[in-house]
Amino acid sequence: MKDFLKFHAAKNGKTAPFELPRIVAAGVFDGVHPGHREIIRKAAERAAEVHAVVLALSFTPHPRQLLCPGNPPRLLISENERIGKLYDAGAQETAFIDFTPEVAALAPGDFLEELAGNGHFKVAGICVGEHWRFGKCGSGDGQVLANFCRELGWTYDGVPELEYDGEIVSSTAIRNAALTGDLEKFRRLAGDDLTLTGVVEHGFAIAGTKLSAPTANLQCRYGVVPPDGVYAGSAGVDGQNYPAAVNIGFAPTFNGLQRRIEVHLIGYSGVLYDRELTVKLYRFIRPERRFDSPDELKIQIASDIKDVTEQFDLCSGERMVYK
Repeated sequence: MKDFLKFHAAKNGKTAPFELPRIVAAGVFDGVHPGHREIIRKAAERAAEVHAVVLALSFTPHPRQLLCPGNPPRLLISENERIGKLYDAGAQETAFIDFTPEVAALAPGDFLEELAGNGHFKVAGICVGEHWRFGKCGSGDGQVLANFCRELGWTYDGVPELEYDGEIVSSTAIRNAALTGDLEKFRRLAGDDLTLTGVVEHGFAIAGTKLSAPTANLQCRYGVVPPDGVYAGSAGVDGQNYPAAVNIGFAPTFNGLQRRIEVHLIGYSGVLYDRELTVKLYRFIRPERRFDSPDELKIQIASDIKDVTEQFDLCSGERMVYK
């Protein structure tokens, strides 16, 4: 099948020779949570045994975006972030299957034949979550995959799901934690803080002129937006992290009609319009509410900024430490 997958070079920009076998760690990997990282870890363990390269194989777009267009999942991270996290988890190369209607219609055996003859790399084994399904209507399971691997002399590893406090670690559980505003549960399940990534757009120009707290109006593309309110967070610009007071909601004091994500980067001075911005949320501060006047809101915002600032130790490196 033409253009079955998109192959990426390794993190260092170099690609291993075709003849060098790959252990393929396959999955959607949205968020690259601890369960996903366990699949990569097992693949690396197997690769060391057979002297192979660890290749993380994922899909673009997310299969449910094609299969469930009326209810597509909110992606937890961008494709670039996914690639970076896969490398951090131990993958040496990455590849993405272009998930088209033709790919979705492939029978399990045909899907695996396409993978075997992909032309970019030689497969020595496959590592997946033990409940991973593939092929038309998810008709391929671990037994089908194990039989195919046995026929071709590939290794096969089905990795058990991770659990935390009796709950399976999954992208669905992580999304639900975000939707309910349970940042602590999100952090435990995802192994990272809730992240919102998007492009900074022009807003109402009220925060800077009337409230003395200019904000970046974030049009969120990746990440699950939690309930309305004010959050302590951080944002990175030009390699430097800034504490951030983040307001999510409708700006009721100004009778706003559109839900917005307004990010005030504490200590930052510059123009962010049309730039991509990634914001991490650490703690819920207070609900959003209507104030009797802009001056009253201005006083509250100053208090919020003070609250956020006191939560952080600013480091000279890339990381910001939350108290």
